[in-house]
Amino acid sequence: MVIVRREGTLEPLVIQRDLQYQLTAGLFRHNDIIGKPFGCKMYSHNKKCTITILAPTPELWTLSLPHRTQILYASDISLVCLMLEISPGSVVVESGTGSGSLTHALARAVGETGEVHTHEFHKERCEAASTEFKSHGLDQIVSSYHRNVCQDGFAVQDKADAVFLDLPCPWDAIKHAVSAFSLDGGRICSFSPCIEQVQKACTALSEEGFEEIQTFEGIERQYQLSRKRIWEPFVGNQRHKKFRSDQRSGEKADNGWLNAYVKGGPKKDGVGHTGYLTFATLHAKEFLTKKLPKDEVEETIAE
Repeated sequence: MVIVRREGTLEPLVIQRDLQYQLTAGLFRHNDIIGKPFGCKMYSHNKKCTITILAPTPELWTLSLPHRTQILYASDISLVCLMLEISPGSVVVESGTGSGSLTHALARAVGETGEVHTHEFHKERCEAASTEFKSHGLDQIVSSYHRNVCQDGFAVQDKADAVFLDLPCPWDAIKHAVSAFSLDGGRICSFSPCIEQVQKACTALSEEGFEEIQTFEGIERQYQLSRKRIWEPFVGNQRHKKFRSDQRSGEKADNGWLNAYVKGGPKKDGVGHTGYLTFATLHAKEFLTKKLPKDEVEETIAE
């Protein structure tokens, strides 16, 4: 489950009998939490602090997971799932497991009838992610591989409906992604923080026969509500005197001299640029035509 502290901090918690969850202001016994419905608020043993217990979801896991790498957040994840046309039963290949933020969302999107094959070149990160997938009950959907796809290609061949790349050099893996797609082709997405990476990836996509190449940048801007109070004194000498007398008597709120309203505005702090998402389509492999190198194009024109 995921717990929310009073200050709004989210933290994953594994409930086990006879254990305790300790905070500075008090402790919570796991035995007291067992059997409680999700969404309820619980008080510590000394009644000085509270926590709210929530059901684990990919969105909450993204906000509370242990960071091993930079992760994708909900705004980018939702666009990836939409543009890759992922649905129950889809087979998705991912490279760059990282902290597993996107992998959890992909597993929910493909459902019990789908498959997610995720690759990570860093051995420790791959093992940590595999342990999390198993503990979260996703080991029947998610298959994790310790593999450098830029050199060795993907572990899945002629099967994928969608491919996602989160790599420093995605252009080196695009040629291998073609082999991972099923005969019907599919959609690919490359996530890169720098525009120079996007330029090279787009060139490689075009050379490998991908079409409908598009790049998006999602900037999340959250708004917050706050309650403000403003003074509204009457205009004019007599009314100004009445306003000052009401101020001294403390009756300004009752007489309508103080007006409260709700104000909305963007948060000063928040997630800015995360990265660029480049999408492309690979049509059925039997109709796949790669762009010819420059010297071959000149020979073809001469003939």
